[in-house]
Amino acid sequence: MDFLKIISKYQNFIIIGCLLLAVSSFLSQELAFGLIFIAFLASVSFFFINKIKNEKQKKVLGSLFLIVFLLHVLAVFFVYYANFQPFSGGRGDFIYYNLDAQKISERLHQGNFSINGLSTGHLYPVIVGYLYAAITPKILIGELLNAWLVALIAIFIYLIVREIGRSEKEGFIVGLIVAVYPSLAFYSSLLLKEAITILFVVIGLLMILKVIKEFSWKNFIILYLATAGVTHFRFYIGYALIFAFIISWFLLSKFQIKKRIIYGIIMFVLMGFLPQISMAGGWSSGYFGKTNFTSFLNPNTITYYRETAYAPVAPEEEAPQPGPGLAPEENKISIPVILENTGNGNGRESSTTIKTGLENPITFLKNTILSFVFSLLGPYPWQLKKITHVFLLPEIIPWYFILFFIIKGIVENIRKEYKVMLPLLFFSILVIGSLCLFMTNFGITTRIRMPAVLALLCLLPFGLKLLNNIKIPFLEKYVF
Repeated sequence: MDFLKIISKYQNFIIIGCLLLAVSSFLSQELAFGLIFIAFLASVSFFFINKIKNEKQKKVLGSLFLIVFLLHVLAVFFVYYANFQPFSGGRGDFIYYNLDAQKISERLHQGNFSINGLSTGHLYPVIVGYLYAAITPKILIGELLNAWLVALIAIFIYLIVREIGRSEKEGFIVGLIVAVYPSLAFYSSLLLKEAITILFVVIGLLMILKVIKEFSWKNFIILYLATAGVTHFRFYIGYALIFAFIISWFLLSKFQIKKRIIYGIIMFVLMGFLPQISMAGGWSSGYFGKTNFTSFLNPNTITYYRETAYAPVAPEEEAPQPGPGLAPEENKISIPVILENTGNGNGRESSTTIKTGLENPITFLKNTILSFVFSLLGPYPWQLKKITHVFLLPEIIPWYFILFFIIKGIVENIRKEYKVMLPLLFFSILVIGSLCLFMTNFGITTRIRMPAVLALLCLLPFGLKLLNNIKIPFLEKYVF
């Protein structure tokens, strides 16, 4: 009997067991409701997985979902009950998200559906607030939701790897890397928007590959909605997804040149409305969100965030406000997360300074390249200054080895596989490129670059051929 059938057969017993365990934990309300919530999410997920007609794929996806979900649930419990916060020190955005979600929950119980007056400008706390209203206003509920979202991310990573022509086992193993990716495990275990943002990203990347391979309006609409979600939660990542798609379409689409141009113009025009729909400021942000887009490309703004906002040594007085070009405070959603919480000395021990060098084009180019490399590879081991920074080593050291094989695979296969490689490469380069313009704080860099890292990870099978030959007894017996 395979793994998925075992789960399916004993699903009711598992649910009952979780409920009994929840009842037995009456001394901890959040744990009780958390266990019930886990059982519900697992049950709903397997209901839809069991709808898959391909038995092999059903088994693989079911197993992948279960493994990643359980591991991240454990990560949530560890971070929550051990108060494991080596980087944020309790001052992170998740505190404000939780307060906003509790406020939404209270309003809903009063029959008030207003979302005005929140400290955040996006809908993640609102989504969590509805969960709080339905279950209990405990931060653990939102964090367990993130664990479920990460399991869905792993499934879409698998589907991307399969879409680019790699085997089921390779897709499964790359999906499993999601389960042990340290930054994702940590940040998705807090009440942060990383998980939901990345889920929209991987859905969007899958649809880009599908639309380029064989156009359909259905897949474009899914891509459009996914990109809207990304743009709402992190607009600069949304821009990366938009432009990666537009470039990929015109260069790689199988359509004849005439159809490629006509369809491309239509989709380009439609994509231009996404920032207006998704971002704070709405239609006032301009077509393609021009107002917000150009404000952050302002030299004064770039210099401020690269050199002042997270300077390694905090100034005696409060950090100055950015110069001309910064979006107004009321449009807070237009300010990337990497630019929030500045001027309070927080996170400065995780910073290095790479000057913009805007006074000289050659210096600017050289320093931007250095910043790009740092955004991709940092922090370097010699930059770790605190004992808590040691927790970054299990990520950055393996990342160097993994990136080596990714680059090796690109070099060896780009001529033959460029149509499936380039969309993922375009997106990753655009994300890292936008990040390197503003940020040299490695605590934030490791958080923001995750979508680019996951996109690149999908290319790992091209350079590490042994993935397909790995023999893991448990997986060989129950999955493959």
